[in-house]
Amino acid sequence: MGCGSGGSYLYRLLRYRNLDLNITLFDQPTANSCGIKCCAWGVSHPLFAQLCAEAGIDSEAFIISQYDHVVINGQRLKADLAIIDKPALVKNFLGGAEQFDPAAVDISSYDRVIDATGSERVFLPATDATPVVSAVQVRLKARAPRAPTAVFNPGGGYSWLFPIGEDEVHLGSLSPQGFDVAREELKKMMSGSKSEAVCSCRGKIRCHGPVTPFVQDKVWGIGESIGLVDPVTGAGIVPAMTSAKQLVDHWDSPSEYQGVVMQRFSYMMKEANTLNRLMAGNALSSGDLFFPKWALETIGINPSFVELVGLVVKGAKDYLAHRKV
Repeated sequence: MGCGSGGSYLYRLLRYRNLDLNITLFDQPTANSCGIKCCAWGVSHPLFAQLCAEAGIDSEAFIISQYDHVVINGQRLKADLAIIDKPALVKNFLGGAEQFDPAAVDISSYDRVIDATGSERVFLPATDATPVVSAVQVRLKARAPRAPTAVFNPGGGYSWLFPIGEDEVHLGSLSPQGFDVAREELKKMMSGSKSEAVCSCRGKIRCHGPVTPFVQDKVWGIGESIGLVDPVTGAGIVPAMTSAKQLVDHWDSPSEYQGVVMQRFSYMMKEANTLNRLMAGNALSSGDLFFPKWALETIGINPSFVELVGLVVKGAKDYLAHRKV
């Protein structure tokens, strides 16, 4: 259940591998004009291309633009990042398959249920893992910048701006302090712009790293429902698709599935712990200076050692200076 980037990719992969399965899709309708939940569209170009190839998809058909650098807090960083047309990608993965109202789900009638429900985590046990952040975003008719840009929010989280083609931009902000704070940071990013808004939306993002169990009875979780959104970057597309592939690769072994996903994404738990300590008012230790490396690589950003340390130190200092006790 759930037809976002992870659920739709899983469906495509199962069909591509010709597994003898009778698959029924359930998804909650969204009022968002793009047809998908609140999210950004940046991915590591090589990781995205590899995952698409696994399902027989030409990744280049869904890449709006590709960049060899990004700008974070005014600092230019080397990257291999792609902005993808995520709504078109999800639609392609699903191939016109019918989706049913989740209110009609009776899981007792299915041999296996996939929980790809994101932050709602409908079928897996409840968890109080943190952080869970609030995100707001908007698409504007505006002149596109030369490269994706992001800034750290003083109260935690970050705001971003990236091009969608030649005449549209995507702006967003995420905050651990709620929608109102995220909205105020987004306004700062817009700098009073009077550009025409194409659409806007908001949503909660579960970005605390892997939460076990991934499998309970007949329910198997993937993507955000098991915490696979990066705590530092908020990136969830590649982790969701990766977990879907691993589920197919280890279809008959819950322990192998959980083991390989934990091995790949356990770094997110360290990131979450570091961020939670920072939000509690604790300064970073020397061992924390490297914690975003995997996070940035997952989204296609490859800073040097000096750049990485500089970003972490500045971000932590800014947050602690503006933290409200």
